[in-house]
Amino acid sequence: MKQKLLKSMLLLCILVGGVCNAWATDYSYTFSSQQYAAAGAKTLNGVSWIMAGTGGSFFGYDGTKGQQFGSGNKPFSAMSLTTSGISGTITSVVVNTSGASSISGTVAVSVDGNNFECNDKTTASLTTTATDYEFTGSASGEIVISWAQSSKKAVYVKSITVTYSTGGGSEPSITLGKNTVNATEAAVSTTSIEVTYNNLTNYIADVNFYEADGTTDATYDHSWLTAEINGSTNNLDYSIEANTGAARTVYLKVYAVGDEGEAESSLITITQAKKSVASPEFNLEGGSYMQGTEITLTSAGNTIYYNMTTDGTDPATPTSGSTLYSEPIALGNSTAKIWAIAYDTYGNKSSVVKRTYTGVALASLPFSWTGTKDAGKADLAGKTGVALSLASDYAASNAPYRLKFDDEGKYVTIYLDGKPEAVHFTAKLLGGKADTGSKIKVQGSDDGLSFTDIEEFTMKGAANATFEFTTSNAFAPTHRAVKLVMSSKDQNVGVGTISINCIPVTLTSEGYATYASTYPLDFTNSNIKAYIATAAEGSAVNLSAVNKVPANTGVVLNHDGEITENIPVFDGKNADDVSDNLLLVSDGKVKGGTGIYALANKNHGVGFYLVNSSVTIPNGKAYLQTTANTKEFLNFDFSDDETGINTVNGSELMVNSPIYNLSGQRMSKLQKGINIVNGKKVLF
Repeated sequence: MKQKLLKSMLLLCILVGGVCNAWATDYSYTFSSQQYAAAGAKTLNGVSWIMAGTGGSFFGYDGTKGQQFGSGNKPFSAMSLTTSGISGTITSVVVNTSGASSISGTVAVSVDGNNFECNDKTTASLTTTATDYEFTGSASGEIVISWAQSSKKAVYVKSITVTYSTGGGSEPSITLGKNTVNATEAAVSTTSIEVTYNNLTNYIADVNFYEADGTTDATYDHSWLTAEINGSTNNLDYSIEANTGAARTVYLKVYAVGDEGEAESSLITITQAKKSVASPEFNLEGGSYMQGTEITLTSAGNTIYYNMTTDGTDPATPTSGSTLYSEPIALGNSTAKIWAIAYDTYGNKSSVVKRTYTGVALASLPFSWTGTKDAGKADLAGKTGVALSLASDYAASNAPYRLKFDDEGKYVTIYLDGKPEAVHFTAKLLGGKADTGSKIKVQGSDDGLSFTDIEEFTMKGAANATFEFTTSNAFAPTHRAVKLVMSSKDQNVGVGTISINCIPVTLTSEGYATYASTYPLDFTNSNIKAYIATAAEGSAVNLSAVNKVPANTGVVLNHDGEITENIPVFDGKNADDVSDNLLLVSDGKVKGGTGIYALANKNHGVGFYLVNSSVTIPNGKAYLQTTANTKEFLNFDFSDDETGINTVNGSELMVNSPIYNLSGQRMSKLQKGINIVNGKKVLF
């Protein structure tokens, strides 16, 4: 309609003012022989055309296809023919061109930097047949015909025809600052496309919307875009509403009529992207997490739906009919697959986001694991509450040190059903240099996601050196996860035992040892019995059984034969009363002397022996100190043993009362086995 209006105005202009002197003419040249033997300028029908190219060096001629540029062995990946020798307004450039067999390339035309179009496109694809490609537009200035190819083939040019204005005046034309606009989904405030009106005076300009063919008036809804000619600048001003749906496109041209005639611009294409919807964001990447960990999803301003499975199968693709996300999703102790999608208020949807989580069940305290020749990382990973990043094991010959910590960041995490009180682990240096020492950190966490350092341990020494560590720093009351992580690597480290809230205690075949722990230990259900010394009279030490032993308390441990057992750590509450305990704990500086006794196995068997003044009692070992006794050896009197059996070991106990066996027969001295002394059972 606007085009018809402009034409009517043009007719009026002609009737009133006369016909403008503007004529169209053609320049044409046909290659009838080889003109180019190298890059550079050649005069073709009175006009100088400069040839330039990249990569090629072959030139020739084909009687059907014309001038040859490049070959299969020496192709031009890009080339151009350029001239500034044609004056006036150029409206059409026809190039007859082609390529060798299997050519994959394009041809394009620009005038003064303005892209001309062939079939509404700025490039045309080459074929093996000599073909006329007409590029149209309206501009004055340098003509550039350019070729580009991804193949390695010869390019041929048969002819060039240029249509341009001539005569008494230049033909009116309209040139644009740009022909294409790609807008985002958001609203676009008033923006301009520069419009130049060539050889037009006293003109009136307007805009018309078209279908994609550039000739049929638009039948689609383009009310979302406002376009008009600016009364001051005569540029094309446009604004765009925010998109709430699919991508959309308008096609329009600028028309003008003036004293010299009428002109139209090339087709302008303005496309607005579809409304995008932010995909749901998960608070956690897929992986293994502590049972009960909460998964949250967000997509600002949108509604989230999801499908989830817990049997390892893939969920159905989520839609608006899936489960509405309204609160965090707590992980169970299985593998959960969650597929989520977001919808906006207009029904537009996001892409589907998929995550797979493994909820790790909580390990019961106390926890303990030791490597064997048959048990390494796979065995540990199979334990309830364990997640790890270790890639492989050390050989069975290194047992129990099977867990391979061979790089910084390698870890073992254990999720717990209670607060960790103490972590104990053993380690061995396995290969590599030994300059600064390797380090393993013990860390604690409330949720298994964010960890804080508890203590760092250094292993420095020659290859195969072994170490044993127990944490001394406190965990937070809310901690429910423990991580062992290699924080610094010097040598590789093999970890053998990991114990949480239990301390491994070992007794040799002698069956006795003194012991003191920096943690309160509970021997209630242990095969190892613990005793404190409540008296040291005559030739014996009175030992009383205890179960819940406070921290830093010296005790005598007993078991019939060799044993290693994990003794649980407890919180120290309701510990047994050890206020009358005579056993002290050495700080590593205690020397022997009068009244100082230490446990030993000498000529009288296992018992407390007076310590020579030249001997220092090792740090952490319990010893007996009494001023009421100077005997060389003190035996054991288990008078408070809950079995009712008192035990002595390896020597003659001084007995002033009658001795009987279990049959009631009086004996002259203690016999091996159970004896009755003063009405009490005595094991000798």
